[in-house]
Amino acid sequence: MSFFRQQHQDYFHHYVNDYKIIELMNRISDIYLIHHRLFIYLFIAISLGSCGKKINIPEIDNALLKKNERLRLEGKNTELISLNNELIRQSKGGGYSKGEALGYINLANTYGMMGKYKTSHEYLKLAEKISFRLNDNFLYAKLYHEYGQLNYVTGLANTALSYNAKALHYGKKLNEKGWLLGNMYEQRADFISSTYKDSALIYRHRGFSLDPSAINASLIGNYHLQQTKNLDSAAFYNNKALSLLKKTEYGTVRQGVIYSFYADLLSEKKEYKKALEFYHKSADILVKTKRINKLPELYQQIAFIYQNLNDKKMEESYTSKAEELDQKLKESGNEAIDISLSEIIEQKNKGNINLIFIFIGAFVLIIGIILFLMIRNRQQNKENKNSEKSNTVNYPTKERISKEDFTELLDLAKSNDLKFIKRFEEINPSLFQNILKINPQLTKSELSLCAMIWLGFSSKDIADFTFIQHRSVQTKKGRLRKKLAISSETDLYSFFTSL
Repeated sequence: MSFFRQQHQDYFHHYVNDYKIIELMNRISDIYLIHHRLFIYLFIAISLGSCGKKINIPEIDNALLKKNERLRLEGKNTELISLNNELIRQSKGGGYSKGEALGYINLANTYGMMGKYKTSHEYLKLAEKISFRLNDNFLYAKLYHEYGQLNYVTGLANTALSYNAKALHYGKKLNEKGWLLGNMYEQRADFISSTYKDSALIYRHRGFSLDPSAINASLIGNYHLQQTKNLDSAAFYNNKALSLLKKTEYGTVRQGVIYSFYADLLSEKKEYKKALEFYHKSADILVKTKRINKLPELYQQIAFIYQNLNDKKMEESYTSKAEELDQKLKESGNEAIDISLSEIIEQKNKGNINLIFIFIGAFVLIIGIILFLMIRNRQQNKENKNSEKSNTVNYPTKERISKEDFTELLDLAKSNDLKFIKRFEEINPSLFQNILKINPQLTKSELSLCAMIWLGFSSKDIADFTFIQHRSVQTKKGRLRKKLAISSETDLYSFFTSL
C-alpha cells in the first residue's frame, strides 16, 4: 500500500507542477497577445488617421489659380515660390497630380519673370511629364502657353509660335475659355506683330472680346501707336485702358505696363515731361513687382526722353542701366536657348527613327540592284563610272560662296530660322573662326548678328527679322564693337567682309 500511495503522491505533484507550468505559459501568452493587439490597434489608428487627412482639391485649385495670379501681379515672388512649393507638397501627398503640375507651371512663370530662364525651363519639363500622363486639356493649354512665352523672350520666335499654336488648339477645347484663351490670342499677336501686322490686330481684338480688360485695351492702343501710326485710335484705347483699370490692379504689373504704353503715346505727341512722369511711375511699379525682363526697354525709353530734354547725365545713366540689365537677361537666355535647341534636335532625331529604317531598306535594295547590274554588264558599269567622273560638280571653296548658298542664307536669316547659324558656319566657316580668334567669348546671338551684317542687312532689317526694336540692334552693334575692338570710324560690314 505504501508503494501505491507513494506513486499516487508523485503523480499528483507531477500533475500540479504541469498545471502551474501551463498556467504560467498561458499568462505569458496573454501578455504577448495584449501587447500584440495594442500594436495592431495603434497601426490601424494611424492608418485611419492618415486616410482621414484628405486634401481639399477645390481649395488647392483656387490657390493655384486665383491666389497665385494675385501674388504674381503684385510681384511677390518669394510668397509665390513658397505658396506653390507648399501646394505641390500637398498635391503630392494627396495624389493630386494635376495640382502638382499646375504648381510647376506657376513656378516656371515666376522664375521666367525673374529672368531665370534655365530654372523656368526645368520646372516646365517636370510639368510636361505629368501632363503627358494625365492627358488634360487645361494642363496642355497652360503648359504650351508658358513654353511659348519662354521661347519668345529667349529669342526663339519660330519655336514660340509653334507652342502658341498648340496652346490655342487645347484652349479652344476648354469649357470655360475666358481670360486664358484671350491671353493666348494676345500672345500670338505679340509674336507676329512685326511680320503679320494685320493678323496681329485681329488677334488683339479676339483677345479683348474674350477678356475685355484694361491691359488688353492698352495692348490694342499700343498696336495702333507702333504699327498703324493712328494717334486717334491709340489715344482712344489707351484712355479706355485707364478707365477700365480696377482698384485691385493698382500697384500691379498690369498698371505698370498700361502706364508705360500711355507714356509711349505722350512721347509720340512730344509731351516729354508728362511722358517722363508716367515712365517713372511705370518703372517704380515694375521694379516693385520684379518684372526685370520689361525694364531694359523701359529704361531705353526714359533715356530717349532725357535726350529730348537735353539732360545728358540722366540719359547716360538710364542707357547704362538698360544695357547692364539687357546683358544679364541675355546671359540667362543663352542657357535656355541651348536647352531648347537640344530638345528640338532630340525630338527630330526620335521622329526620324522610322525614316532611318526606311532609308536603310532602300539602301540595301539599291545595292542589290547595282550588284545585279554589275554582274550582268561590267563594261556598261565602267562607262557609267567614267561618265559620272566627267560630270562631277565642282563645289565652292571656303573662300568663295555660290549664288545658291548666298540666297539660302538670306532666306534663313529673313525667316529667323534656327538653322541659320549652323548653315552659315557650314558654308562660310572662316568668318566665325577669324572672329573667335579676336574674342572667343562671343555668344551665339552675337555671332548671328555678325553673320547678318556680313550678308549686308541694315539695322532695320535685323530688327524686323529678329523681332526686336531698332534701338536694341544699335545697342548690340555698339557692344559688338567693344568686344571686337572695332573703332567707331570703321564700317562693320567692311570689317567683317575683310576677314
